[in-house]
Amino acid sequence: MAEGSRLPVVIGVDVGGTSSTVAVLSPDGAVAAAARGGGANLRSSTGELSTTLRELLTETVATARARTGRAPEVIACLAGVSGAGPAGRDRVVTMVDAALAPLGPRPGVVEVVTDPVVAFAAGSENPDGALLLAGTGAVAARFSAFEQAQRCDGLGWVLGDTGSGVWLALEGLRAAAAELDGRGPATALTAEARALADAVGPSTGDPRQDLVRVLDVHSPAELGRFAPVVSRCAADGDAVAVSIVQRAVTALLHTLSVVDRQSPAVVLAGSVLTNDGPVRGGVLAELGDRVRDAGPPVVGALRLAAQRAGWAVPEPAGVRAGVQAALRSAADGGGQPTSDPAGDGPLAIPPAATGRGETGLVVDRYRPEDRPVLYDICLRTGDSGGDATALYRHGELLGHNFLGAYLEREPDLVRVLRGHNGTPVGYSVATADTTAFEQWCEERWWPALRARYPLPDEGDDSPDAGQIRRLHEPPRTNAPWLVQFPAHLHIDIVPEGQGGGNGRRLIESVLDAVAQRDVPGIHLGVGGRNVRAIGFYEHIGFRVLEHGATGLVMGLRLPRP
Repeated sequence: MAEGSRLPVVIGVDVGGTSSTVAVLSPDGAVAAAARGGGANLRSSTGELSTTLRELLTETVATARARTGRAPEVIACLAGVSGAGPAGRDRVVTMVDAALAPLGPRPGVVEVVTDPVVAFAAGSENPDGALLLAGTGAVAARFSAFEQAQRCDGLGWVLGDTGSGVWLALEGLRAAAAELDGRGPATALTAEARALADAVGPSTGDPRQDLVRVLDVHSPAELGRFAPVVSRCAADGDAVAVSIVQRAVTALLHTLSVVDRQSPAVVLAGSVLTNDGPVRGGVLAELGDRVRDAGPPVVGALRLAAQRAGWAVPEPAGVRAGVQAALRSAADGGGQPTSDPAGDGPLAIPPAATGRGETGLVVDRYRPEDRPVLYDICLRTGDSGGDATALYRHGELLGHNFLGAYLEREPDLVRVLRGHNGTPVGYSVATADTTAFEQWCEERWWPALRARYPLPDEGDDSPDAGQIRRLHEPPRTNAPWLVQFPAHLHIDIVPEGQGGGNGRRLIESVLDAVAQRDVPGIHLGVGGRNVRAIGFYEHIGFRVLEHGATGLVMGLRLPRP
């Protein structure tokens, strides 16, 4: 390809403890490609930065070339890397250079900055201001001309990161250990921690040692997935969890006060502070209208790379939209399916924006008053997608088995498809942690139902009897792939809600919510004879995890926040 046909581009890189993202920006401000992979925090992750980054760089540059028809010429690369402070910057620069080497001559600008720098640029149109970040780690910083002027914390999980996701998770696990050891008060966190330990392997016989084993097999960044559990228990009123959350809020606000008291705007970044929850709520209550939410850190990396290249710095909103579109395209394999099999069973697709579709139906959050209508939808789709009303004497049994527990335990992961008059015509439910969900059901959901519906006679082979037996002996998920695909989902849509992309939008909304829980992957079940659905799942990235007697289990890796 002739030199004149080459396309000058800049590359933005975000490397965090739980995920890494690379994106390519062209001179007109358009995002040509983006890709996401595993985390590679130097202190708290198992990922190896050079390998992770080399794979992502190769993928994005190849995608940019395929889409533009021109060979990209990288003139600047800016990488925001978690753990790349002065103590580790030289090592990180060496790794970034090694990752860039296969792409050709070294770009004129190669710069490594810490993750707070790109996080601030991802949320602030003004080059001056403050940042409060709480994700895998936690840090506060003040900025002038997009340059960090002062910083507090961000010292890693051993020395600091107070109020971060890892800190919340460890405090929650410590509280559980304290109860088990007789040193602390009773807390709902103990049952949740034991469920986490059960996912690692058979009990040692001592639940305290089971928790020790959890720490042995999981990196701190991986343990951060317990942070949402702490937040949920706090929201449910557990006194110990409430105390942990309050201490996190106080610590984060104090960290911010060390570096800044005057800025009219404070950018919030990291999953702990950008996702709805009690920690974000406490910080918002204090900071009020000063708050601005950061976009994905790679957005800031791209904007700063453009600045370093001497280009006009694009607005963060436009870059964010471009990155999201590029990541969806990458997850879709570069294309869009021509139809979706809504109503044929559970499906999942990469996250994207939802709202009113071409049919005018709306994807909305769950409301408690929706419950009886959703139970009815579960029954009307309970015969392999068809109406099962005539099959059951107690039609609520299907809802008890396949719906109610999700509404009770994880209403924030429920999405409802509403018709033109606002009445639900479909729903999708999910859980971010299958093992913890099944344990909760065993302790909180099934006992009352078992008392209400005694086991039927052995000779009773009616549909009602089958559902009642399931209440008493529900299946448990225990497979090697569960570690990488711990979330699962279900979807049901009645005929008046099917078609027009409604099923796709419904699942996109749920997948987006699950991905914000920092979950590596999600699984679903599909009937072995449902060839159309299987083909659709494969087209959008699902791969078979297990063949069963009546169908398949398929899994999809999720983008990480």
